[in-house]
Amino acid sequence: MRPREQRRGFALLAVLWVLVALATLALSVSLVARDAIAAARNRTDLTRASWLASGCMEQARAEIGGALLAPPIGDSRGLSGWAALDASVLRATSLIGSGCRLTFVPAGSRIDVNHADAEMLGSALRTLGVTEPARDSALDAILDWRDADDVPRPLGAERQWYAEHHRFGPRNGPIADVRELARIRGLESVPGLESVFGVEPGRIALAHASMGVISALPGIDEEALSRIGERRASGAPVGDVTELASQLAPASRERLVARFSDLTRASTVDPDAWIVQSRATVGTPDVTVVVELRLTRAGARAAVVRRRSWIL
Repeated sequence: MRPREQRRGFALLAVLWVLVALATLALSVSLVARDAIAAARNRTDLTRASWLASGCMEQARAEIGGALLAPPIGDSRGLSGWAALDASVLRATSLIGSGCRLTFVPAGSRIDVNHADAEMLGSALRTLGVTEPARDSALDAILDWRDADDVPRPLGAERQWYAEHHRFGPRNGPIADVRELARIRGLESVPGLESVFGVEPGRIALAHASMGVISALPGIDEEALSRIGERRASGAPVGDVTELASQLAPASRERLVARFSDLTRASTVDPDAWIVQSRATVGTPDVTVVVELRLTRAGARAAVVRRRSWIL
């Protein structure tokens, strides 16, 4: 090959390498720009969802204030005022369909697994179909999981047992989420745990809790449970425990009266609090933000005792 032709070959090769480098640089810049645009879009969607959820919650709080000041109007369940806060607010609000969703859950609709005593926990496990001796073992395991020490109860399990079986150890403190119960020895395959247990503190709300939850209350036998169910079905919920006792046969009334103080401490007619969630979803792919308030009754208004939010 002549020197002149050889120089042309080298020049062509150099040009090709420059073109490859420029194409690679352009691709890199394009990818960086795309990621930056996607990140900015995600931040924008997150901000929009957060503001939308917060805005819906503030509108709901305004409706709640109005509902508590308005004359009580009974709903189909026979409830009014604070006890019917969910129905009255959702009936009055125009938020549905505006991009967010409101949910109301009364505290006391489930048994607070962190504060319930051994009797209520055992009764709830019996309701879920856990039979002895598995029930006694599961009960001790729950108590060991939530207590602060590593000393196992006679039928329980502490950190050593979980380590030997290559499983997550006990929290040794309050259970953070009801799904955590499935990690406790003896509860791994028990169905319906979330339908009976929760982690929100509050006395059992007689007008809102399921029959399975109410059956775990002290002094409530089959007749008392049946009477509560009948009254709720007819739109005439139980006014108080004294009223319930007056409607029972002597034997059932005697059992309830014997546990009257325990029952009144563990139950209530109106919920101790409401857990209100506002959930908003925007963007593609979806970005969902949840804003949650725990509201308690403070005279003619609802006081916020806890606020938290998270991203789904």
